[in-house]
Amino acid sequence: MPSKVPSDIALFRFSVVSEVRVRVARGQVRALAARETACHVHVLPDGTRRPVGLRSVYRWLAAYDAHGLAGLENSPRTATDGVLDPALVQFLVDQKAEDPRASVPQLLRLAATIGLLDEPTDVDRTTAWRALKRRRIDTRRKRHARDQRRFHKAHRLQLVLCDGKQFRAGPTCRKRVALFFIDDATRYIPEVVVGSTETSELFLRGFHRLLRAVGAIDAIYVDHGSGFIANDSSAVIAGLDIGHILGLEGYPETRGKIERFNLTIQEDLLRHLARPGVDPDCRALELRIGHYLRTDYNSRGHEGLAKGETPRSRFLADPRPLQPYPDEEALRRHFFVDVERTVSNDHVISLDGRSWEVPRGLARQRITVRRDVFDPLHLLLQHEGRTLRLAELDAVANANSHRGRSAPAEPDPPSTSRGAALTASDEAFAPITTADGGFSAAEPED
Repeated sequence: MPSKVPSDIALFRFSVVSEVRVRVARGQVRALAARETACHVHVLPDGTRRPVGLRSVYRWLAAYDAHGLAGLENSPRTATDGVLDPALVQFLVDQKAEDPRASVPQLLRLAATIGLLDEPTDVDRTTAWRALKRRRIDTRRKRHARDQRRFHKAHRLQLVLCDGKQFRAGPTCRKRVALFFIDDATRYIPEVVVGSTETSELFLRGFHRLLRAVGAIDAIYVDHGSGFIANDSSAVIAGLDIGHILGLEGYPETRGKIERFNLTIQEDLLRHLARPGVDPDCRALELRIGHYLRTDYNSRGHEGLAKGETPRSRFLADPRPLQPYPDEEALRRHFFVDVERTVSNDHVISLDGRSWEVPRGLARQRITVRRDVFDPLHLLLQHEGRTLRLAELDAVANANSHRGRSAPAEPDPPSTSRGAALTASDEAFAPITTADGGFSAAEPED
């Protein structure tokens, strides 16, 4: 008789063993009996249906033959650790309890230091880690607690959240990404832009439209996407004197509003766009999503706001005054970035894999050009008090164009220096070239 009440799993295994034994008692071969027992689904005591493998059937038969019903119980896996010395295992357990931040390699090095191991590499780190896991010891490295508190700004445009949402569109399920600009205080979404990938050009196009629509903002919060941390994005935001906040990884408290909105628009609209009849063009998708924001999301109640308030009504009722940009051209100039280049001897600079011609007279000089973040073919240069738009180098056109005549070079002034070569030739050919033929005057006779 077993010393304790058998568990449900032991009783289930006993039912499988009993079926095999009954088949054998009826005259069936043991191998065939085990195979047929494993072919059908068995029922656990709680009614759960479970398949059984042939190897499990043989293992349970051997355990029952050796130990009876007690052999069908789950054996404690912490009873032995194979090749590991029990003293070493106990040392690892004690040290992990004393210093939870210690890693397994650090514990092995400490064991070698006190003489439990000859070398830290004598025991594989994975083997030691499994020994700790069998004892349900947390092996994760503890991190310092951070100040993770929920927050939101008090007034509109103090903080704007921007994030990209991937989705599929059209009958061919084209990949698309939508960048949403969400006001933190009111949940109002004034702008959205759609592109094929998340780039700095897409982000800055949406950022420009945001500033034109609502005016100046205090700060913008983004994640570490490639389009948000690009040099162009950072330069434009810094030039506008707007705070550029990069969210921390593993800090969900700052992304709760974004993730909740992503779930809402996925269920309401985005999951319905991957079907025939939907134009996958990015501008067409912007119209669809913008219409949803204007007529639905911004105009209905929001659980994050007071009862009866909508994002639009909360945004419009906010007492903080809007600060629109009065000069559109001045705002547009902020979306040019400065780039320094050295002019070649033939008055050409290289930028983004293209060559550009610059005015003559700047060879070998370091110049600063302004590049349009929306149009890579739009380069400006301040030269002699004028703003010039540079043209891309067309080597074929230059080969067929007429060149202007250069001004005649002024002759060099006569030199008084004779030089070594002229002096040597004068001395060698003096008998021929001098007036007296190289003969000196006759000396007078006495």
